[in-house]
Amino acid sequence: MSFDPGMRASMNGRTLRLLQEADIARLQMIDVEAHGQAWSYRVFLDEVEQNDRVHLVAQTDVGVVGHASAWIDASSCRVTNVAVAAQQHGQGHATAMMLRLIDKVLDQPHVANLQLEVRPANRRAQRMYSRFGFVPVGVERNFYDRSDGQGSTDAVVMAIADVSSDTWRERLAELQVAHDHTESDRDTGAAA
Repeated sequence: MSFDPGMRASMNGRTLRLLQEADIARLQMIDVEAHGQAWSYRVFLDEVEQNDRVHLVAQTDVGVVGHASAWIDASSCRVTNVAVAAQQHGQGHATAMMLRLIDKVLDQPHVANLQLEVRPANRRAQRMYSRFGFVPVGVERNFYDRSDGQGSTDAVVMAIADVSSDTWRERLAELQVAHDHTESDRDTGAAA
């Protein structure tokens, strides 16, 4: 998959680029902070080496601040991880990564739908995914190895059934415009 590794997502210094092996240790720390556990070094390395994966890293002047990944399997794409360092929450990193991740996934003409899993208690993430058009379609029992604060290991399965629909494409374009506007306002405020 082609991708400009230095392409900037905003003027505020955030760069979104492909995962590199040197990022793995930092991403494991972010995942432990965000999810209570992290993928093994080998799983992250597979993300670098496999052609059916898209794995983006968000980097700012303070270093790597988050990542987002997806696996493509025929007509289906599964978003497998979105995590942002806690001290970087609210800066638009997750939205920027999701927008770019979906853009890269849609470069594959055979992808027809998107799916992800999220903890029932993670309302913040569910709200963000809903803005993208993901809707709850079920519950995956005992999905997670580690229970959350409520003792649940279940996951809410969310999906976008048809990424080729004009309505969904318009929604995605509107979300991109709104995000760009927010980023521009954030950049202007930082410069003032």
